[in-house]
Amino acid sequence: MKSLTYYLMGLALAAGSHSALSDLDDWQSTLDLRYRVEVVDQDGFDRDATASTLRLRLGLESPDWSGFSLGGMVHANRAVIATSFNSTANNKPQYPVVADPDDENVSQAWLRYRADERFQATLGRQRIVEDNLRFIGNVGFRQLEQTFDAITLAWQPATDWQIDLRYLDRAHRIFGRSNPNPLLAEADLDAWMGTLTHDLGHSKLAVFGHRLVFDDRPASHRNLGARLSGELPGAHDLNYRIEYARQDGLRELSSLSGQDYLYLRLGQRLEGWHWFAGHERLGGDGEYAFQTPLATLHAHNGWSDQFLSTPAEGLVDTHLAAGTRIGEWNGLIKLHDFRSDQGSSRYGNEYGAMIGRPLLDNLSFEAKIAWFDGSGERGDVTKLWLTLAGNW
Repeated sequence: MKSLTYYLMGLALAAGSHSALSDLDDWQSTLDLRYRVEVVDQDGFDRDATASTLRLRLGLESPDWSGFSLGGMVHANRAVIATSFNSTANNKPQYPVVADPDDENVSQAWLRYRADERFQATLGRQRIVEDNLRFIGNVGFRQLEQTFDAITLAWQPATDWQIDLRYLDRAHRIFGRSNPNPLLAEADLDAWMGTLTHDLGHSKLAVFGHRLVFDDRPASHRNLGARLSGELPGAHDLNYRIEYARQDGLRELSSLSGQDYLYLRLGQRLEGWHWFAGHERLGGDGEYAFQTPLATLHAHNGWSDQFLSTPAEGLVDTHLAAGTRIGEWNGLIKLHDFRSDQGSSRYGNEYGAMIGRPLLDNLSFEAKIAWFDGSGERGDVTKLWLTLAGNW
């Protein structure tokens, strides 16, 4: 698979012909800096973790030339001042994990073709963010993001139909390319993903299929599912989401029983505030559970990240959140109740709160806290984040 990876990156770089490079003033550059302090107090560790990290992203994108364009991005992260944490790569197991290791990499290098705003093809290393990031995302909350060596196609054959196809060759993970554990650095893939979406007016219906083969770990599986989301007709700003999927193991996991996924959500946006309630079930039978290893998992099942892989008995997450805006300040509180799918045993509860505001035109501040109150063998975890982010 590495030959395809190198071919795609070389194609994206070699396509910078004199025509595309003719006017460098038309190229768009981006600079993203993010400084974060993260503190973790976790049962089972005598010492708290304190991580102070600075993240840089620097990107460049060409102008359109007969439908073609080029793009690239590099990213880097460094621990500064406070380094008492386990980054997964710094050999400090006495501290809780804060998965923001020192590293740098080319996170994007792609060639894109667009035609008539209805067709787009992208080849090379790229960021992929699908829908609500439950199945595939860039893990944007962490300092190093997840990107993919891939071919992606998006086609709109009619105004109310959308077809998305993806072939994934490699995932570059958030733990850094230099991580001493190669399974944390990258995932070697032979994966296909497809989604067909139909716009129904107030709602959208999507059916999807994933065939995710991992060549370097026992995680290969297939997903088949559908989701319906949008606004409830006749209701005052009420929105909903209903999603179901079935997962079956492939190759090394083909002998395991398949598992189901169900997600129900209802929300409402009102003047000055909003709320939503959700119920998510990832099936498990004690031997195998529904997994989403390429997802942006911080966006699901709690900010304390206690369920980055689904327990073998499965996971049932019932949650409620409410947010508001007062002047320049945004705030959100979120509550989770976690139980097993098999036997409905309690895993614990999580309580989270976030506030943030812009400071300058390109600078923002955010403070976030999550407390996981564990039950049974699961210990308590408290995490605090203070973040300054700037984009230019």
